[in-house]
Amino acid sequence: MMKGKQSKGMKTLLLILPLLAVVAISGCTQSTGPTFGNGVTILNWEPTYSSVESGDSLQLRIRVQNQGEVRAENMRALLAGINQEDWGLSFGFGGSQGRLFGNGVLLPPDRIQNTDGQIGQETFDMIAPKLPKGTTQQYSPQVRVFYSYKTSAIKSITLVNENELRRLQDQGKTLSATDTKTSAGPLSVTITTGKFIKARESSPSAFSNIFPITIDITNIGGGVVSTEGMPQNDYIVRITRPTLPSRLSIVPGSCREIDQGYVTLWKGQSASITCNIQINQPPLTNEDENLKITFEYDYYIDRTTTITVTGNEEGYFGF
Repeated sequence: MMKGKQSKGMKTLLLILPLLAVVAISGCTQSTGPTFGNGVTILNWEPTYSSVESGDSLQLRIRVQNQGEVRAENMRALLAGINQEDWGLSFGFGGSQGRLFGNGVLLPPDRIQNTDGQIGQETFDMIAPKLPKGTTQQYSPQVRVFYSYKTSAIKSITLVNENELRRLQDQGKTLSATDTKTSAGPLSVTITTGKFIKARESSPSAFSNIFPITIDITNIGGGVVSTEGMPQNDYIVRITRPTLPSRLSIVPGSCREIDQGYVTLWKGQSASITCNIQINQPPLTNEDENLKITFEYDYYIDRTTTITVTGNEEGYFGF
């Protein structure tokens, strides 16, 4: 009797083992895909030693990664928060021009190749400053990473012929709206208009086939829109003229920011642009038309670390 039960149990085990093997293999090969975020992020900013004595050699090391969806260009690391001469750094080393990450370009993640964004790293070689023996001081070196970036947004606008709209409503049918698609980066963009736009075939006035759109820009990257060494350009975002199909056009003079080619973020955080769009030719039924706009800007993010220095200099008073 026992022998029969053992045989039955063995057969069950033999049936289950191949399934377990398949689950194990699929678990090993499953991929979550590349990591996307709000542009360039600082992965690490840290000293080789967090506690040192006067005269000790050490390094400050930084690693950054492009987690947005476009190339990061003009990548530089600027050292601040400490007196560079006190730390054995020559004047201007990592100063006004910063330290270039490689060739200054970091590539974005690739969805098709399933690869993460490019990582860049740099080091600052330093010597702990002189302090009197028996004293301890904590320093807070800061790194500011500058880069140039772009954010593109696309919005699908549904145009519906007024007669087609009447037919759809008579049938109890509705039209759906689509959200704005924005490339990952430190600025987000939302384009807002009606759920659909009714296009009249016989316009009683020149304004019948004009509708407004609103473009909202928000700083979500945790940093500042700013150009290195050019404070007069703080919060300025450059605008490429929107790409529209021939059926649509921007009403001249309705978009001051687009006409001048830039917009300034309020307190560096947000901006709103309103434009009027002209329907040049109504569709026969209903049709989705894409509006695309690209913003270009310089950006920086900060990170601070700490180093504790213990003095060992006899008779040194720092002056």
